[in-house]
Amino acid sequence: MKNLILPALLIAAPLSAQSFEIGVFLGQQSYHDSASRPLFAPQNPLISKVDSRTVTALRLGYTLLDFGPASFQVTGGYQPETRATVHTSAPNNTPPFPTDLGDSTLTESYWSVGTMFNFNFPVALGLGLEYRSEKLGGGTTGSFTYNRPWARANVGYVFPMPKVKPFVGLEAALPLSTKSNDTGTSAETAIQAIAPKMQIGIYAGIRF
Repeated sequence: MKNLILPALLIAAPLSAQSFEIGVFLGQQSYHDSASRPLFAPQNPLISKVDSRTVTALRLGYTLLDFGPASFQVTGGYQPETRATVHTSAPNNTPPFPTDLGDSTLTESYWSVGTMFNFNFPVALGLGLEYRSEKLGGGTTGSFTYNRPWARANVGYVFPMPKVKPFVGLEAALPLSTKSNDTGTSAETAIQAIAPKMQIGIYAGIRF
């Protein structure tokens, strides 16, 4: 039994350094442009462009393993619904058909679960993956769920205070999968084709 005590302590040591994180992301979200080619007129694509939007998201983290300057964390996040303007045009139309087909609204929110590696050097670095379940909606087309992985990276500074450690940094996130709407097959595909393509902004919070 005594021979098992030391290995057990070595395994439990990193787990004993568990800590929590509460963070808020505030930044710019940009979207994919989409060109669908209707089957009845493939030579006249419908072009959809979406304005960038400022978004906020809340993230919670829990450190499972802590090895000095490096730690492994599980995360959960939520972004409230945002609304972006979609500009649709048919540039090849000729009179009396309009080239500007007007504007509509794209709504988007998500919840996420993920993992993160944090490296606490003089400049803190974080690299991780998230699985996001994005709820997308557009006008009369209803709403659809788009599940896909995202990559996250941030760089910043953790203030070395005794108990609560505030942090602030620059973060970027990119989806690892996208969809196109070349044939204009469905409303769901059309909305997924203009889904967010990047986020960049400030990520700040506290660890305790």
